[in-house]
Formats: sequence, structure tokens, C-alpha cells
Amino acid sequence: MNGIRTTGSLVARLQTSVCLFVLMACTAGQLTAAEKAGDASIGKIEIEPGEAAASQAWAAAVCGAGAAGPEAGRERLTLLPSSPPFSFVYGGRKSAELLNDWRRESGPVQDLGNRTQQSASWTDAKTGLQVRVDLTAFRDFPAVEWVLHFTNSGSADTPILEDILPLDTDLAAPEDRVDPVLHYARGALCCIDDYAPVTEVMKGEKQIHLQPGGGRSSSEFLPFFNLDFGGRGVVLAIGWTGEWAADFARKATESVSVRAGMARTHFKLQPGESVRTPRILTLFWQGERMHGNNLLRQFLLAHHRPHPGGKPLVLPVLIGSWGGSPLAEHLATIDRITKNNLPISLYWIDAEWFGGSPWFRNVGNWEVRKDVYPEGLRPIGDRLHASGRQFLLWFELHRVCRDTPWSALRERPGWLHELKEGTPEYKQKNCSWTIPHEDPRWVKYESRRTQIMPGDSLLNMGNDEARRFLTDFIAERIEQFGIDWYREDFNIAPWEYWQECDTPDRVGISEIRFITGLYAMWDELLNRFPNLAIDNCASGGRRMDLESIGRSTALWRTDWPVDARHRQCHTLGLLSWVPLNMTDGAVLARGNEYELRSAMTGGLSVKLPGDDKPETIAEAKRLLEQYLQIQPFYYGDYYPLTEYSQSDDAWVAYQLDLPQRGEGVVVVLKRPASSDTKRSLRLSAIDPARSYVFTNLDDSRQETVAGQSLRQNGLTVSLDKQPDSAVLRYKVHGAAGPPPGVSAAATGE
Repeated sequence: MNGIRTTGSLVARLQTSVCLFVLMACTAGQLTAAEKAGDASIGKIEIEPGEAAASQAWAAAVCGAGAAGPEAGRERLTLLPSSPPFSFVYGGRKSAELLNDWRRESGPVQDLGNRTQQSASWTDAKTGLQVRVDLTAFRDFPAVEWVLHFTNSGSADTPILEDILPLDTDLAAPEDRVDPVLHYARGALCCIDDYAPVTEVMKGEKQIHLQPGGGRSSSEFLPFFNLDFGGRGVVLAIGWTGEWAADFARKATESVSVRAGMARTHFKLQPGESVRTPRILTLFWQGERMHGNNLLRQFLLAHHRPHPGGKPLVLPVLIGSWGGSPLAEHLATIDRITKNNLPISLYWIDAEWFGGSPWFRNVGNWEVRKDVYPEGLRPIGDRLHASGRQFLLWFELHRVCRDTPWSALRERPGWLHELKEGTPEYKQKNCSWTIPHEDPRWVKYESRRTQIMPGDSLLNMGNDEARRFLTDFIAERIEQFGIDWYREDFNIAPWEYWQECDTPDRVGISEIRFITGLYAMWDELLNRFPNLAIDNCASGGRRMDLESIGRSTALWRTDWPVDARHRQCHTLGLLSWVPLNMTDGAVLARGNEYELRSAMTGGLSVKLPGDDKPETIAEAKRLLEQYLQIQPFYYGDYYPLTEYSQSDDAWVAYQLDLPQRGEGVVVVLKRPASSDTKRSLRLSAIDPARSYVFTNLDDSRQETVAGQSLRQNGLTVSLDKQPDSAVLRYKVHGAAGPPPGVSAAATGE
């Protein structure tokens, strides 16, 4: 079964030259992910000695203590880092030439239970520049994270600091000369290609450059990667909600160079000034490639998951509504949900509740529309809270439209970034392009859009006064309206604004200040309102990265969820990397299972049926209860069972597995143009020595299948209609089944 693999004695051969921090940080793989206290949602996957050894070596290297010795290095050549695995250029000289001559200091180790933290620093005696690395090593995962900080402790401006790469290392090719394979995904492109998987074989002198485009971190590519060296590899992730860049280059047959950081850095630091870099994650795996992706999913759920109310976030069943709809209409919908006792926990009001219509011309006028909400928005929050439900409200506070009240903020120096030039093709007029969606330029323009309306400006999160103003404004609305979920949209690409604000000797500073200000605002809101959740939208899911997803969640992962086929493609790609995400849903009506199942993730968006007849409501409840029965499995391991396909005659299937419970779910979706009536699916995480009981959730039929047969012949699924779907729940024969619904064992509560 997955996670039960032969282990070797690699750890025993590690040289003892690693620093005390590393020895405390990792425990040779003896802990399992499922042993993380209070989070039983993590699949029970053993940490192999080779995985733990790699994380030890990297932790030591990041702190500047050197990696493991040559003997251990030969056995895991694919995972041995340079020391330290980061770089920069200072005063025209590379850091590799400088750091050995700078004063190095190591801070004390902080033991935080499932992880340890330590800092190490290097200081230039001549200029006062200090480079500090803050490193976290995890006991429950073979993973290491770090962030670099640069501080000018001198009395004058520093020389130019440039080409800062918090990740810069060469990973040697294995001795058997297997060509490494890089796995990654497209971003939120606003088309069917959103999150499409990409596989690149690193042959010859292959070079790959990836960049999100426009300053939103997952706009054109996701900042998550899996580098597969054949039976072992490393997952890499970047935490930076701005314009990162990553380069992968094969150097003949010798190694793969990996470099990542901000796309552009070239600046001096003023006396007393500090900046930080993107966060870097390295997570090590052995076995099948999807084991690496599942380790990432589980790691993110354990260590980068919002905790509203102190509990791990479980995504809601929600219903969305338009902000331009009258108050009475909202209250009537809420009353329908309550009267019929539908298990819908979140009510979402989107744009146009403010200023006037259309919404995109009124961003910057945040007065509640009295023509639509004569009593304000508070009655909505009160009505929802009375039935134990929650209220989500949309904002887009960083874009400021010309001739709105907030446009007067330009009179306050440094509060607004205004686009003086910019690329003309990236500027919209009246929220529309002059080219059709089918034009290849459309996706690029949408990703890098700098204006929706002429004269749009960007609120400067790097200005402390502006950030405090915005934080207080949101906090007041949370209290005034009774908001439980703050929905933050971000519909323009900020990178050209930042570039125009930077002087030639300060390239990158505006972006750094904006992004760190954004984190400070989110953190302050979550500190003031411990029960608050943040829905992070940016024209869809264009801001998903290692830093943002621990503070916020994308309940609307794309602006192009136009039909079931699109939603299936988006799910099949994104679940490999980001476990918490949602999309548009479907009507709770008989015969609509295919549409609803195409929208299922760890949460579900739905639409109410057309009437409240008893049989109609009974069907709506059945569909919701069926989803809630399988929702916990979306927090376990994920395996695509079919090839990614956009074809209308394809079958799409995936498996969700909770190995610590011996249970799982298979979701099968047959698209409308397929005339096939039967498919055989090869499942993962199957023990050939056990038998499995499969239950079809539509008709409750059960079948027991031997694990050996599943391994050899696969699971046969028959679907006659066009389109059609099935949800098959399985468990190890003889295992006790859990109660239905979102249980603590599945969600980490």
C-alpha cells in the first residue's frame, strides 16, 4: 500500500557534521504525518529515512553548516543541495565570494513540537549589510522552509543588492542517468486551460523559465513544482503573492539548476531599512510521483491552512447572490434555506451592493446603495446568524476608480500608485476587450490587465498610513455588517504600477513593500477577528501561493467556470497542488448529479431549485447529504485515474483516499459525447492482500473486490447515459464505517 515501502540505512550513514539544529529538527522519519496532534485529516504516510535525510541535509545547508558528506551524497545525489542554497549579488560580487568572509552567527533553536525554528545571519563589517535566514524544519514531514531578510545596519546607503535568489542550487542527476521530469501547472488563465498539468522532460540542456505575469502569483503558472528524478524527487513551492520567477536548467547530463525568487531585484538599502524575500519550501519524497504531490497536499493542510475560530478550515456548502439584488430578495432566499433546513452554511453577496451600477465604475465609492438596501446590510448578517449560518461580502479595495470618493486619496502623498504609461494593450475600457476570447492574446491581456476603467489607480499597501486606513475600514465593515467571510477581489495586475514607482537604484522595493503590507493587513484582520475567514479572489484564483493560502482561500478559483467540462479540467489539474479551492456550482435538482459532481471539491457551491415542493426539497437534501458524506475524502490523498483531457468524449475519474481509515471515494464523470458504456480504472493505494467493499451512492449497490484483482484488472465502472456520472465509496472489507458527514477524523477538528 501507499507509504509502506522498503527502507534503507541511509540515515545511519549521514555524517555527524550537521549542526545541532538539524539533529533536533528531524527524527529520521520515525514520525508519521498522521501523528500530528489535532489533525487526523493527514494521510498516514511514513516518512522514509531517505526523505528525512534529505531534509536534514537541506536544513544544514540553508543555515550555512554544510550538507551531508560525500558518501551519503552519492546515495541521494538528486537531493544534495549546495551550501547555502541561495544567492545574491552585492556591489557587483556574488554572495558565494562574500559570505565566507562575513561574520556568521546562529540563533537558538526554538522547539515548537511538530517543527523547529532557527535563524542564522551573515554580516558585512564594511557596509553593515546583514543577511538573515529564518528556517523552519518539520518533524511530521520531510520538509524545510526558509525566508531571507536583508537589513542595512550601517549609517550610509548600501551598494546595489541585486539578483536575489532565495533558492539557487544545482541538483545532481542520478547515477543511472534517468532524465529528470519537471511537473507543474498552468495558472488561473480564465479559460479551459486553467491549472492544466504540464510535464517537461529535462533532456540535454533543457531550460524552462516560469513567471506568473502581471504581479499576481498564480495568474499564468502555479508556484508549485515537482522535480522527479525517477523514484525520488523534491517538491518546491514559492510563497510570494507578487511577481516571482523560477528557472530550471539541465546542465548537459550532470545536474539540474533550480533558481527562484522575485522576478527583478536591483536596489540599495537605506540606513535601518529591511526587506524580505519570497518564502521557499523544499519537500522530499521517494516512490511514485503522486506520493510527492500528496505529501504537499497534506503538508499544506497541516501547516498552511486557515484556522478561523482556532479550528482547521473546512470549506462550506455555499450559495452565491448578486450584490445588485434587493434586500428583500436576499432575505427571502435566506428564509427558504432556513425554512427547508438545507445544510447550506454560507451566503455570499458579490459585487454591486455599493456605489452604483455598473460595479466596475464604482470601486472607490463604498457607500451601501440605499436604493437596493434601504436598511443597510446588517439585516442579512443578523438573519443568517440567527440560523447558525455565515455571511460573505465582496470587496475590491485596492483598485480605485477615477471620480469616486476614494480618488481623493491621491492628495495624500504615496497613498495611490497611478499608471503614467503602461502597456496600452493591457488597459481595458468599460471592463471589456476589443478582441474575442478565442484570440490567443485574450488570455495574456486578461492576466496582465492594469485597468478596467481609464484612470484606475492602485492603493499602495506599502504605505503604512494607507495600509492602516484600509485595515481599519475593513474592520469597521466587518463589525457593522456582521461579516464572517471577507471576500477580497483584486482585478488588476499590479506589476507595471510597481515598476513605474521604482527608481533605477530601487527596482523591486515597491513590490516588496506592497506584498509585505498585504500580509500585514491580512494578519491584523485575522488577529482582530479570530473567527474571520478570508476569501482570496483575484479575477479568479490568481493569488494562490505558499504565503497566501495559509491566510486565505480561493472560493472562486476561476473567472471561466462556464460548464461542467471546464470545471472538471480545472479540478483535475488543481487538486494535485492546492487542496482547498472551490468553483461555481449547479442547481440542486433531480437529474443534475453530473453538473454537481463536476463542481465538487473540498467545498460545494449550489443553486436553489425552482420551487419548495416537498419532493423538490427532499431531492435537494438528498444531493447535499450525498456530497457531505464524501466531503471528508477531499482532505485526504488525491489520485487522477484518467489522463487529463479537454475532449467532450472523454471520461474523467479521480480517487480520494484516507489511508489511515482504509477508505476512499472514486468519482467518475462521463462527458456527453462519449458513447462508451464501460471503463476499467486502475486505483492507487490498494493493498493486494485485502479485499474492498465498493458502494454506489446512487443506488446503494455493493460489490466486494479483491485487492489483487484491483491491482491486476482495475475497477470496472459502467455508465449508460450521456453524460453520466458515478460516486463509489470503498472501504477495506471488515473495517468499521464512520458516521456520514464531515467528521473530525476527516477534517482535523
